[in-house]
Amino acid sequence: MNPQQTQEKDYILSVLARNHAGVLLRISGLISRRCYNIKSIVAAQTEDEQYSEMIIVVQGTDREVRQVDKQLSKLEEIERVTVLDRDEAIVREHLLLKVNRTAENSERLVEIANVFHANILNVSENSMSVELTGDPGTLNSFAELYKPYGIQKILRTGAMAMEK
Repeated sequence: MNPQQTQEKDYILSVLARNHAGVLLRISGLISRRCYNIKSIVAAQTEDEQYSEMIIVVQGTDREVRQVDKQLSKLEEIERVTVLDRDEAIVREHLLLKVNRTAENSERLVEIANVFHANILNVSENSMSVELTGDPGTLNSFAELYKPYGIQKILRTGAMAMEK
């Protein structure tokens, strides 16, 4: 058996569906019933209000993802399922982070934000909130640099992706 077929990794599925009530529930239910791990889902209406696009990151083997693709394609509301190749796609996530701020560390927190071209959203006496959009590795590095200062809260979207 081909090692790629048995090696688990993350796959990005782009699913175009008719914009009907419950379609996201049916899609996530189909994936979870087959015991595949959904790492993230980002869903929104497209430029045509009749359709929604969902970007779903699942973990599994090549064979399992092909099976999910086939099963999703059988759903009545599904127009298209595409398994995106990370090397041939633009992949971005969005991060909001709130970190402890003091008079002593304030300048350093701003320097880190500037290096990553992050936006400073709010500064209070005890905290600073920032946002950053980028690839998952960049967001991980950004969060790691803020960790020593005490992250109060961190929120991340799942992956958003489209073909180049």
